[in-house]
Parts: sequence; structure tokens; C-alpha cells
Amino acid sequence: MRATATIRRYLAWLPVLVLTLTACAAVPESKDEAATSLTSLIDKARTAANSGDYAIAARHYLELAALSSGAPRYDYFLSAAEAFLHGGLAAQAKQSLQSLPAEALDAQQLSRRQMVAAAVSLTEHNPRAAVDALKTAEQSTTPPALRAAIHELRATAYNQLGNFLDAARERVALAPLLNDRDAARHNEQTLWQALLSLSNNALENPTTAPPPDTLRGWLELVAIAKTAPSGPVGIDERVTAWRKRYPQHPASEDLLASLLAQQPERLRGQPSRIALLLPSSGPYAKSAEAIRDGFFAAYFQRPAQDQQPVIQVYDTSAAPDIAKLYAQAVKEGAELVVGPLEKEAIMMLRQSNIVTVPTLVLNYTDSNDQAPAGFYQFGLAPEDEARMVAERAWLEGSQRAAAIIPDGEWGNRIFRAFAEHWQQLGGKVVATQTYAANGDDLSDPLRRLLNIDDSESRAHALHAVLQTEIKFEAWRRHDLDFIFMAAFPRQARQIPPQLKFLYAGDVPIYTTSHAFDGRPDQNKDRDLDGVIFTDIPWLLTPQQFPLRDKIWQLWPEAADQYARLYAMGTDVYRLLPSLTSLSATPYEEIPGATGTLTMDKNNRIHRALMWAHFSGGLPRLLPQTASVPH
Repeated sequence: MRATATIRRYLAWLPVLVLTLTACAAVPESKDEAATSLTSLIDKARTAANSGDYAIAARHYLELAALSSGAPRYDYFLSAAEAFLHGGLAAQAKQSLQSLPAEALDAQQLSRRQMVAAAVSLTEHNPRAAVDALKTAEQSTTPPALRAAIHELRATAYNQLGNFLDAARERVALAPLLNDRDAARHNEQTLWQALLSLSNNALENPTTAPPPDTLRGWLELVAIAKTAPSGPVGIDERVTAWRKRYPQHPASEDLLASLLAQQPERLRGQPSRIALLLPSSGPYAKSAEAIRDGFFAAYFQRPAQDQQPVIQVYDTSAAPDIAKLYAQAVKEGAELVVGPLEKEAIMMLRQSNIVTVPTLVLNYTDSNDQAPAGFYQFGLAPEDEARMVAERAWLEGSQRAAAIIPDGEWGNRIFRAFAEHWQQLGGKVVATQTYAANGDDLSDPLRRLLNIDDSESRAHALHAVLQTEIKFEAWRRHDLDFIFMAAFPRQARQIPPQLKFLYAGDVPIYTTSHAFDGRPDQNKDRDLDGVIFTDIPWLLTPQQFPLRDKIWQLWPEAADQYARLYAMGTDVYRLLPSLTSLSATPYEEIPGATGTLTMDKNNRIHRALMWAHFSGGLPRLLPQTASVPH
């Protein structure tokens, strides 16, 4: 399951809850001074909410509550709580609920109160409490907008609990309540992801009503998606039979089209000629060689086909004008282009307006502008991993992070990606320290990170004042939930033992794949025990990739040093026949050697990696769905 999608689903209830459910408080009909004051405050509250100033809106609603009584007073308190919640102020929302006695509320107010309580529980990483809060929230008289938000909240809570079947039930119930096309599309996407997370046993033994039950139809459809590549019957026939059983099923045509695009005969629709644009010399040469060899290894492993595509390699290091080289490759018959690898060359190609055939470049540009048609981007971006760390730590209940990163451009990039995503989720970075990228002694930056120096300075100052020996034990900061460590293996192995020495051995450490060199070594990595990291399936579950052993046999030294790039090369080849279908639908995922691959609206490939931790000096797999504290 995509980690980034998990976070979006976790927060998706916010706009639904606040924008559609904020009460339209009654305005008194009399035109006396008090009524005029109330009307003015209501206008101010709504204006602030529409401008995104939710704290100000909440303050105005609290003022309105103080000026009102009876049912309107409770409506204003609810509106304040919802505004606080939308503004990310869960504690204030919770406090507003304390002014709402349940026995005095009408049915709609009680539903709103339970929804806010459930939403607060979700922000506190307590989905079980959210489910409990919503048990009686929906009544026969509950308006459609409120019912929609209740189902959205329940679905999010069940998803966080790992109860994907009940999450799917809630989304099935939510679908007919949605009139907005984008909201309906989002709901179908998240429903589909929940279904894909179900075990095969759950799909084979569904506890649902028989056809044409809508949920039963969804379960059968996801079973088709999971078994289609190896099934004896073509997808066309299976989907056709499914349509007959479920003629009124709400599954969209986009989703069905994505399933049909997986038909093996269609996946074999390779172009007859492919151009590889890669450097043979210069700083990227070794990386390019590993990607090229991984690509060809996958190419020669493919099933026998009537038409074998011709692969021609073009040397970008010998051609300063990438546009001319690209045009030459197309002129010589290339129907699909892979490369270039160098970021500068990719930007030149993107800006040249000569992309005329599907082109998969092997790095990412810094531009977020809409890419040219047929222009796809794929790489091993460290920023993706940093964002995954932020999501994992957030879902496991952390809120305050400290970061230790190397100085230089790489450290800045990975920290910026982590910090921006962490803060978007609602987390706080309480401390950051850099260390010399090539240094051997990290004790000083770690002492500063933990405020050990401040503790010792206070002791020295006290000694100077008292002029006597005092017993002293260094104190480290306690306002952090985990440490984000950006490091390569040599420095990474030094950090955990030094943290233990500095009284921080109990603080969880999260890091990216860069801390693991890809070669399990109990002696070298014993000091990494407990460190949680993300990495590619090629390295964490090698038994799933027989091709990996063949590559190791052919290029033992290079395959060891450039393992992730060989894996990328194999994924590049596997991606080529699916570029169009990935671009056309948000539902499709490809399980690759570098992670589960998906494509965004700007044709950028994203990777969802696996999770592991070091134990006994060896990487051990962790549950791939983050645990949620109760």
C-alpha cells in the first residue's frame, strides 16, 4: 500500500467535516443591537473560515456561544470545535467539546459532537477510540452531508486499524452520498487500495451477501486484479463475466480499463526499437553501466515473443547536445527512448519541445510544471525515502523529531524533504544538527543535538558560583520522540552507540536505505541494532528475485556495490509496457525490485519501499503497515 496515499486518506476527512458540516447558526429575526452584533460575528466567523483563518473563525464562534443560549449556543461551540480541528488545533477542539453536555443536544448536534470526538482521536493516533465514538453517530434523520463525513471517518479509522474489509464497507456506503466528481474519484481510489490490502483468504471466503451485492462485486473485482497476470482465462473474459453478475455495479470505467490494460497480450506490446541514452564516461558512467546491465538482464529473461525489440545504446557523454542525440535516435527508428540519466541533460531535453515518442528519463527534474506528453520520470530519489520516514514515524504516534544530517547538498535535500513533509503532517522538528560528511567524530554535533553542552555549561556555572565540588550528571533534552538520521554506512554505524553514551539510547532512530550498504554483515552492523529503515525489495526480500542471483554471478563486484541501480535497471525494462496505463489510471501498481511503483498526474514514478530494522546486526523485516498506538 502506498505510504503517501495512506497519509492522504488519514487526513481526507478534514475538508469534508469542516467545509460541509459547519453549522449555519440561526440569526435572530429582530433587528435590535444584540441581533446586529450576532450577525456581524457570524459574518466574521464565516469570512475567516473561508480565508483559511480557522483559529480566528473558532474565536468568533466562541464569542457567539458566549452571547447565546440553548440550541444556538451548542451549535456555536460545535462550529468552534470544527474550525479548531480544521486549523490543526486538536487540543482546543477537544476543549470546546467539554462545553457540550450530551443530554442537552439534539440528534444532529450529538452526531456532530461524536464526529469531532472521533476526529480528535484520529489526530491522537487512537483509531479504536474513533470507532467507539462513532457507534451511534448515524441516525435515520442524519442529513446526507453528516452521514458522508461519518462514513469517511469510520473508513479512515478502520484503515488505520488494519481492518481493510470494514474500511471498504464504509467507503461502499459513502459512495452514493457523494455528488462531487473529485470526491467520488478519491473515495473509489481509497476503496480500491483497501481492497488490495486484503489477504487472499479474505477474498476467497467473503462474508458478504451474494451477487449483486455491491461489496461482493468489489471483492470479486479485486480478486480478478490480483490473479489476472497468471490466470488461465483472459482478463477480458473475466471482466465480461463479472459485468453480467453485477450489471449495476458502481465501479468506474477508468478502473475497469486499468484492469483490462493488464492483459498479458497487451503487456507484451513492446515497441520494435528502443533507444538507451546513457553516458559511457564521466561521473555517471558507473551508475549508467549498472542500470544498463540490469535493463539487459531483464530483457534477456523475458518470455519468448514473436517480435524481439531491438535495443540500441547511445552515448550521451560524447554528445553535448542531447536534443540532437534524441532526434538522431528517433530518426533511426526508436519508438521508445530510455534516458538520459544526467539531470542537466533531462532539463535540456524537457525544454527542447522535441519529445515525439514515449520517453522514460532516469532522474527527476526540479520543476513541478506539467511535463510534455509522453515524458515520464523515474529514479531512486532519496527525497521519497525521507518522506516515507516522516509518514511512518507520524503513523506510529511521534510528533516531535530531531534530525542529524551531513553537511552539503545531499544532506540539505534529504532533510528538506523530510522536514517539509513532517510539518505538513502536523509534526514539529525540535532540533537539527549537521556533521562533517567525511568526519569520524560525531560526538560534538550529537551533544549539541541533545543539549548536553547546555547541561554541562549550567553545571560549570553553578560550580563557579558556589566554589565547591558538586555532584553532576549530564542531562539531555527530553522533548523529542525520535531522531531522523541521514547517513551513509560508515557514519550511521557510529551514531547509535554515541547516542547511548549520551543517555539517548532509548530514543527511536529512523533512517533511509543509505545507512545500509546492501550486504548483511553482523559484525559491522551490530551497532545499528534497533535502527528502523526503509529499503528496496531487491535487498530485503532477495528470494523474490531469481534474476538477482544471475546478475550477481555475471557482475559480482559491481552488483554488490551498485545493487540498487541494477534493481532500477530491471524495473525500467518492466515499466516500459505499462507507462500508458500507469499514466491513465491512479489505481495501477507494479510490484518492482525497487518498490511498489505508481505514477502521479505529472508522469513521475513513485516508489513505496519496505520496512526493516537491525537486530543482531542483520536487517529484519517489520510489518509494512505502521502500528498505531492505542
